[in-house]
Order: sequence, then structure tokens, then C-alpha cells
Amino acid sequence: MLLRQPYREPDRKLVLAFDVGTAYSSISYCILDPGEIPSIRSVARYPAQDRGGNSKIPSILYYDSNGTPRAIGAEARREHIIERAEKDGWTKVEWWKWHLQPRHLAANRITDDDIRPLPRGKNVVEVLGDFMQYLFRCARSYIEENYPNGSALWRSLENRIEFVFTHPNGWEGPQQTQIRVAAVLGGLIPSTEDGMARVHLLTEGQASLHYCVNNILDPDALSKAPILASEDGEGGDISASQGVVVIDAGRRTVYLSAYSMTLSPTLIKEIAATECRLQGSVFVTRRAHDFLQEKLSGSHFGTPDIVQQMTDIFDRTTKVRFRNPEDPSYIKFGTLYDKDPQHDIRNGQLKLSGQDVAKLFEPSISSIIEAFETQRKAAGTPITFVFFVGDFAASDWMFAKLQAYFQSLDISFSRPDNHCNKAVTDGAVSYFIDQLGR
Repeated sequence: MLLRQPYREPDRKLVLAFDVGTAYSSISYCILDPGEIPSIRSVARYPAQDRGGNSKIPSILYYDSNGTPRAIGAEARREHIIERAEKDGWTKVEWWKWHLQPRHLAANRITDDDIRPLPRGKNVVEVLGDFMQYLFRCARSYIEENYPNGSALWRSLENRIEFVFTHPNGWEGPQQTQIRVAAVLGGLIPSTEDGMARVHLLTEGQASLHYCVNNILDPDALSKAPILASEDGEGGDISASQGVVVIDAGRRTVYLSAYSMTLSPTLIKEIAATECRLQGSVFVTRRAHDFLQEKLSGSHFGTPDIVQQMTDIFDRTTKVRFRNPEDPSYIKFGTLYDKDPQHDIRNGQLKLSGQDVAKLFEPSISSIIEAFETQRKAAGTPITFVFFVGDFAASDWMFAKLQAYFQSLDISFSRPDNHCNKAVTDGAVSYFIDQLGR
């Protein structure tokens, strides 16, 4: 881990980084105190979450017929909210971030069929503004509740907040303008020159790379790697740089970003178009649902409700724990009295062949490899490091399969020891702090 210097500016500040994802969103922050070494933290608890909290919330909103948001984030998944939404005719909004996606991107594999309509009278910038406002309220509540004299601390910071918003690579002027407008609509900043100066935009790939360089590679690893920097400290010839790819694998999308990186000073430049694939972890679950439907055909446990229950359990447990195709996997769904030996159900659990589970991952693995090869051919700089981040990176099987592939190419492949799912927001805060020291 690279050592960070004390904060040298005279005034205390708060840095808030928002990663508004297609499926899930998160916040990281840092309170900058003069003379103190900055410490990056995550908002680890949100309203309506199960006990213990979580560093991410679903990017879901419910709107009533007047266009007023009635439930956001984890609240939108509570049973009584779902019941009331159905009763009162609220509109559920999810996957709405794709309305912002530039259609011209060559790497864009999202079709019109993937993009769900917004509520009548609402545009995507207004939805983004509503969601930003909610995240901002969550950050304020978390800080007020987790620090001594938290309310007084917040009052000392609320006019000195620097916002870092991450966005996919390839989002340019129009999308960046929409993010700034949403920040105004959400009440995070005033629509003034000073307000806009407190908004900082960073690509998700850069944020993840910054996190990985600071948290995975140590100075010895960097010095031993064949990264070349020019004698005058400038970026110089791109061919003298180290090629780095960041694979950000989330619930729905997988983004690959390719960079050249030099040291002394650290300089980062994008060297190939971003590759995007709809092969996140949720698609493993969808394939599991189809597989279970077929496997349990003819069983009295093959009803749509039970298959969906099994699928949900697979998503939460079986998929996450899968490591070895030579070992069977299990979905524990019922009681000791639930049995159907002909369909591999005994004592309330369904037995699955490890080979069958491995096949559910294969399209995602193949898609990532295909996207990487596309980038590698376009980069022009040899790729030496690949970093694996995002929710899907927590899968040991995904990591093992990709590691075997990259090792065969003599490419270093690694992921954070912990918190794969907060690399973007922590990296965004880290990037901002390190820019202050330049």
C-alpha cells in the first residue's frame, strides 16, 4: 500500500464520492483535517437494510402518480413498500442509468430492449437528481450518527464539501453536463460558479485503477515491474509505459478499461476503447433459473414459486460459495421432510453437479476474455497488469478461471483482498486527495 502524506491545506473539508451504478450504488468519504493523514471510509449503513448494514444499496426508486419519489434504495425492496406500490399504482424505476448511455459507443452492447421506460413526466436527469439527493441524505445521516457531536461536525463541513462523481469511460460532454445538472436538481450544490467548482468527474476505470494501485500493488511490486518512465519525468513515449486493464464486473454489466501507466510521476492515459458486456453476476443467476426449471420438470418442487425461491437462494449462497466443479453444490430451500430423490432433492436441499454449476459461469468468463482480447489488440502497449474489481470479483471461481487464463499469457492478475465492490468510490476519493498533493 502506498503511503499518503498529511493534508496540508488550512481548512477542513469533506470529500464525498458517489458511484451511481446500474444495479447498485455506494458512497465513500474522507474528512480532511489540516495536518492529519487522510483516511478513506465508506458509508456502511443505509435505511431499511438488514442489521449490520451494507456498503451498497440497490439503484431502485418508486414514484407515485405525481412524480414524487416514495421509496429509494433498500427501502424499495421491503415487503410493505412493494405491497403499497402495487396497491397505489407506484412506478418502479430500475436500470434507469442506461438512459444516459451514449448510443454511439462501439463497446456498447446495450439494446433498446434492455432500457426500461421512465415514469411519465420524468426524464433521466431528474431521476438521477432524486437519487443523488437520497445518497446525500444517507451520507449526512451516517456521519452525524457515527461521530461524536456528529451534527456539529456536519454543520462545520456542509459548506466545504467536494463531490466526486464517477461515470463509465466514454461518457463525455453531454453526459457530464447531465451529471452536473442532476447535482443541482438534487440540492447538492447551487447553480453557481462556486458550486460547479466543487463537482469533480472521474471515470470508473480511473477510479478503480487508482484504488488498485494504492491498495494492491506495493512500492516494491511497482519497482520490480517493467514500468518505464522518461528521464525528464514526463509521460514520454507510450511504448515505454506499462499496460494495465481494469475489469469492473458488477451485477449486470462488465466494463473493461485499458490504460498506460508510468511512474515518477504517476501518469495514466486511456489506450483503448472501453469494452462493455452484459454478463454480470445476475446473468449467472438467470441461467441458473432456466437450468432449475428444466431439471425440476416433472417434480412437484418444479412450480414457478419454488423454482424462484431456489433461484434466489442460489444467488445469495450457492453461487457465491462455488469454488470447485469436482464438488457438488447444494441449494437449501426446505425442511428435512422435503424429498424427491429422482430429482436429487433430499432433506430439503437440491444437489447440483459441480460441472453443471461451472457451466452457468462459462458465458460470463468467455465474454470477459473476448472483450480483453479486443482491447489487447487495440492497445498498442503490452498489457502486464489486470485488476479485477466489482461485486462479481468476489466469486472465487470467476477469479480462479480468469487467473489461469492470464497466467498463461504471463500477465499479473489480482483483486483487492476485501471490498471488491467499493473500489470505485474509494478510488475516487483517493484520486481527489492525491491531486491535492501535486
